[in-house]
Amino acid sequence: MQLLLKRILLMIPTLFGVSVLVFFLMAISGDPVRSLLPADASREQIEAVRKELHLDKPIYIRYGMWLNDAFHGNLGKSYTGSNLPVAPELLRRLPATLELGVITMFFATLLSVLVAVLSVRKPGGAFDQTARTVIFVFLAMPGFWLGIELIILFSRRLGWFPPAGQGEGSFWANIPSHLAHLALPAITLGVGTAASLCRVLRASLLEVLHSDFVRTARAKGLSSNVVLIRHALRNALIPFITLSGLTIAGLLEGSIIIESVFAWPGIGQWMVDAIKGRDAPVVMAGVLLTAVIYSAVNLVVDVLYTVVDPRVRLDGGAGR
Repeated sequence: MQLLLKRILLMIPTLFGVSVLVFFLMAISGDPVRSLLPADASREQIEAVRKELHLDKPIYIRYGMWLNDAFHGNLGKSYTGSNLPVAPELLRRLPATLELGVITMFFATLLSVLVAVLSVRKPGGAFDQTARTVIFVFLAMPGFWLGIELIILFSRRLGWFPPAGQGEGSFWANIPSHLAHLALPAITLGVGTAASLCRVLRASLLEVLHSDFVRTARAKGLSSNVVLIRHALRNALIPFITLSGLTIAGLLEGSIIIESVFAWPGIGQWMVDAIKGRDAPVVMAGVLLTAVIYSAVNLVVDVLYTVVDPRVRLDGGAGR
């Protein structure tokens, strides 16, 4: 429990460092006032808006004001969103991004485990060689290009899935419609994710299958399927869990582009619009949320290590 508390406390300087870096990068990226006012705006109008947004103050004072507000749950107001508070809009859009992320991760995990297990049954066989080729293709394929191609094929030509949007109502109120709208963006995000996970799990499984305990299990007369699933798979999961944890958090970054391609009403599309308009409060909120998720996922991954392999202690040592 003390180790968990220590890990949680270590998240504070991480989040602080991220917030400082992003705030200063946004400050030097350009003046957002120019994008808020017409080109023929007078100097008095520009200075009035700058004063209203506190952009006339030194950068360290502005950061101090933002940090104080953030500690009290106030993430500021959007520059370009009709001066609306950022926090409520973030909470409104978060479920859509989580919905896409959960479905994508479920699809990617299921596909990667299935392909990896089938590949190592006969290493170098026809299925294994085909799977490895497909993995490298999807690893090299840009997500936004794949998304556009999927829209052209499955939406425009075949008419199987909607090209954009989320569907009407909440997820549980209209599951078929939401799943139909989720299909193309989840596949777009999921195939690249599955390729990365499958590559790592396949390599880990091949290494474990040459271990002494696997030879012992085979010598006892256990079938190949039992040895592979019950003995090898669990011991091959640690690198897979590590990459899965980073992937879950990384889906937020990947969704920034994919949500724009599919007009998915989540945080990603909101962030793209904010970056274009130099809307610092929105960008700060999105990046801070991503940093929190990264830190939390890393903590969960550390805990899962001890579940998968009890020899691994939470303090980074090995059990005796």
